[in-house]
Amino acid sequence: MRKSMLAAAVLGLAASASVFSFEIYTDYTPSTEIWNVTFVRVNPNRLDDYLAGLKQTWVNSCEIQKKMGMALECFVYASDTMANTDFNLLLVTKIPNAGITDPNKARYDAFMAELRLQLAEDKENKLVEGYDELRKFFGEQNFRRLTFK
Repeated sequence: MRKSMLAAAVLGLAASASVFSFEIYTDYTPSTEIWNVTFVRVNPNRLDDYLAGLKQTWVNSCEIQKKMGMALECFVYASDTMANTDFNLLLVTKIPNAGITDPNKARYDAFMAELRLQLAEDKENKLVEGYDELRKFFGEQNFRRLTFK
């Protein structure tokens, strides 16, 4: 009995040691791409109203970012359970790397010039002025994909 308890303890330590030895670049690699995810709580029965504005603001902005190499992909995900008490909409932008988020006046000016060709500032302000009645931001996070070896 004593030997079986000792064997179980040794096996347990061996198993836990392998968990602690899991190491970045040896056992997994993080992506250089980053997924920026904004969690939004859209009020009941207001999803379509919010999406109509997003198409002209956020989606339009994402298209410009993709054209300029600042974003790789943009997605909007809506929960099938809209009565959720926290967030029920995700705005996801896949960016090529963390460096693209560094401040850069030339890139910013080029982006804003392109945005203003697509959407005048006064029209954008009018579109977003009612957003506070349609939604609340729940939070925002950046994620990297981990690839296991």
